Amino acid sequence: MKRNLLFVTYKDGEIDDGLNYALDLAKMTDKGMAVLLVNNKKLSRKLEDIMSAVAFAEENEPAMAQQIMQESKEQEVQTAIEAKCKTSGIAAAVYTAVQDAATSLKDFLKQNSSIDMVLLSPTITENGNISSRELSKLVKTASRPIVTMAKQPHTA
Repeated sequence: MKRNLLFVTYKDGEIDDGLNYALDLAKMTDKGMAVLLVNNKKLSRKLEDIMSAVAFAEENEPAMAQQIMQESKEQEVQTAIEAKCKTSGIAAAVYTAVQDAATSLKDFLKQNSSIDMVLLSPTITENGNISSRELSKLVKTASRPIVTMAKQPHTA
């Protein structure tokens, strides 16, 4: 069985954040890649989206309400990642998760023994999206290397 790298990013995130690095690493190490798309929205933010959609629907703007509620961005991200992996010549499988990053990653690793290394995209690790406590717990329980990526600072 071919060993794989696991790249973890948000469903609604910027796909290029870390994906190129993950693809390059997969090429260099002659590994396949699994991509796990996890939820970024907290429950309160989802409720805000629902309330906004209801408000637009009440104001006779159903198109705007549908746009708010539509999950098409998730499918666009998945299709773009699959295309980029295929173009790079890397065998990849894309999975989606319902829960937050830490819980989804823990569950995914329990079910998939073919993962050698986990790569957390910059969007997962920036601005406290995953707490240092959650990350420490993951490192202890994952039994495989977890690599955190950071965005390069932009210079003017």
